[in-house]
Amino acid sequence: MKHKLLVTSLTILSTCTLMACSHTTQKDTAASSTKESSSKVEKQTSRIGNADYGYIDIPSKWFKFTDIDGTEAVQYTDGSGYNIVTLNSFTREKAKVPADIEFNAEFLAKKLAVMWQDNQDVDKMTGARTKVAGLDAYQLQIVMKSGQYLITWIFQKGEKVYTISFEGDAETLKTFIPYIENTWSLDGTGAVTD
Repeated sequence: MKHKLLVTSLTILSTCTLMACSHTTQKDTAASSTKESSSKVEKQTSRIGNADYGYIDIPSKWFKFTDIDGTEAVQYTDGSGYNIVTLNSFTREKAKVPADIEFNAEFLAKKLAVMWQDNQDVDKMTGARTKVAGLDAYQLQIVMKSGQYLITWIFQKGEKVYTISFEGDAETLKTFIPYIENTWSLDGTGAVTD
């Protein structure tokens, strides 16, 4: 049920108008935790995604998940229905952002934070800065009252803003961080390089 909240929020994100900004904080440990977690990445992986949303590596045992809400995002699960990864992207037109408002990753991150701030199921929400395949990224970290984690990376390449979301338990999240932060690319072959 919680994955529906995340998907619904991302859908609403593309149609909302500009709302008040929220504050994101710096996260010093993002790079070090990614390096520590990268040694835990499973050997057997599959490359998932598409040219519109980008590609990441995930454990090969995960499989395609189709949300009943019919979202166009790419989603995969470990079969539990609890641990889910979602790839999506937004252009100015898809997000329905007027021409007089600057459309970028920061805008989308703030919009998503505002949408979640009044959700009664949220126990804690924080923001951080990190990297996805060498690109600057905003990270929205939500812990639900149920204990489920909802983490979204928001970053930009060219005119498009990309989102990768993970929802599930803390242990699976730990192993998933290097997949998201180190393997994303647009060409489907591996992480982008500077």
